[in-house]
Amino acid sequence: MPGGPVSAHEIAVCYLDRFGRQRERPVAEVGEVAFEELAPLERPVPYPGRQSFVTNAWASATDQLLACGSLRQQHCGMLLDRDPAVGLRSAGPMELRWSRQGRRHRLRPAFVALRAGQREVICVRPEEITDRWQSEEDVLAVASAAAGWQIRVMEPSTGVELDNLKLLYAARSPRWLTAGQDQLLARQFALPRTIRSGVRAAALPSYVGVDLAYHLIWARRLHTDMSVPLTPSSTAWSGEVR
Repeated sequence: MPGGPVSAHEIAVCYLDRFGRQRERPVAEVGEVAFEELAPLERPVPYPGRQSFVTNAWASATDQLLACGSLRQQHCGMLLDRDPAVGLRSAGPMELRWSRQGRRHRLRPAFVALRAGQREVICVRPEEITDRWQSEEDVLAVASAAAGWQIRVMEPSTGVELDNLKLLYAARSPRWLTAGQDQLLARQFALPRTIRSGVRAAALPSYVGVDLAYHLIWARRLHTDMSVPLTPSSTAWSGEVR
């Protein structure tokens, strides 16, 4: 990094507290701040001429709305929501700030989440790896050591896996389930079989049953091969991944 490595005492963290007041504190003093419970530092906005997308992505595991400023961030948010170890999470609740050679620098991680009881600061790897990104990774490492955070760099799914993830994401809500239907359908997949045949064996209406099967795959109660297109003819099974 030009000017030498950044030290922890040079890094500040800006965020909105529970009362909506903007705070800026040294990174070594924010280890106990529950960023996963805080609002975004700023609402993301689409930039003219850039590929961006703003959406409230619902986190089904925690009933939170996450404002994502890009499709890459949204797609990583989908992966987070499917991870059973991830609890509360927030999108863009903090910004790291430091100065180098008279210039101010900023880095806003995509998410902060509790994962298996540990506070995880999550960045989305850019499509193009630049010197700037590599420098920011170095700053993240210094900040995480000072604050006691875990750092995670995510990449979104692509191709067929992303298409499948979107299908599952659309079926992620458990709110529409009729009591007992999920157990009834899951029992039909003790051995691998097509989703369509399992729905028929459970005597469920086709559209309801296929959506329910997708919900069970989303929740990892059923499994399928995510490297091939997901359809009612796809094979699914319960138990261990094969």
